[in-house]
Amino acid sequence: MTLKSFFGAGIKAALDQARMEMGPEAMLVSSRPAPPEARHLGDYEVVVATDRPALASHPPQRVERSEPLASGMAQLEKKLDQVAAAISRAALGDAARAGATEIPEACAALVRNEVEPELVGEIVVRLRALGPELSAAELALAMRAEVAGRLKVDATLGRPEGRPRIVALTGPCASGKTTTLVKLAVRYGLGMHRPVHILSMDSYRVAASEQLRSYAAILGIGFQALETSAALAQALEEHSNKDLVLIDTPGYGPRDIDDAQDLARFLASRQDIDTHLVLTASMRSADLSRVVDRFEVFRPAKLLFAKLDETGTFGPILNQVVRTGKPVSFLAAGQQIPEDLEPASAERVVDLLTGPAEPVLPQAG
Repeated sequence: MTLKSFFGAGIKAALDQARMEMGPEAMLVSSRPAPPEARHLGDYEVVVATDRPALASHPPQRVERSEPLASGMAQLEKKLDQVAAAISRAALGDAARAGATEIPEACAALVRNEVEPELVGEIVVRLRALGPELSAAELALAMRAEVAGRLKVDATLGRPEGRPRIVALTGPCASGKTTTLVKLAVRYGLGMHRPVHILSMDSYRVAASEQLRSYAAILGIGFQALETSAALAQALEEHSNKDLVLIDTPGYGPRDIDDAQDLARFLASRQDIDTHLVLTASMRSADLSRVVDRFEVFRPAKLLFAKLDETGTFGPILNQVVRTGKPVSFLAAGQQIPEDLEPASAERVVDLLTGPAEPVLPQAG
């Protein structure tokens, strides 16, 4: 069996080097911050093992033409998932070997929820520093506090000093923007007896505008379908007497983002418009990151996660908040209007990641 260390700026970077040289079958043995004497090679060290020579000394095997590309990609994704899980287990294992036997159990929920391994490692280090005298329940509460301290939430609509409060929802296709917009209109418009108006910029899909038009008619609120940023600016001026104006935007795909430039510049230039990026909670972290980066052209101030009912893995929410520094505004799950919408709170997100908190009983003195 061959053992070898690899170094990189992060654990993922070190593993990428290991995969290139040792092959995808290589097993992760351990991961840790690089020791001082090797810090010049990279900030993190991973040790991997394989029962065959490194790939560098052998030419790559030829892939049969009959193997479907989709099958190959699925196998690659499975390998990557296994590597990510191995990193997390290694990080928790290091803590256990150091004597903090309860820490892996306290953080296991974060691993199951696919919180980024490096982030889990940071939390493990912080918990380890609390000392071994804490009970399992106390460690669980400390872990919740560590997660909450990394979260940002802001469940406000619009700029508090402005009137009307103008809110734009942007995001990819099928992220749940239209349904979420109607939920906001009912709960924070009609539900609070505020005059509300809906503006649709989604001329890409006729059905989307018609769906909103139907909802508006049923609810008895104003609606306009617009096609240009100039028309949007004029409509905002006309409805400046409303309390709440909601703007629906097209669901831009990766190939459509160039078409979004005009509207994106308009929304980004208006300080009175509160733009929320609507994301599908069931997406993988890597895919979410690509979507968030693509829609940064809109300069969204907040992240809104929809379709929570379609997943049982909520780590990507925390991953994106930590990565972008943007707060979560609302959480949406299901099609019920407006019941399946709630303002985000740190406690609610922590519950999704770790389960509800258990009370710590006082120790007998």
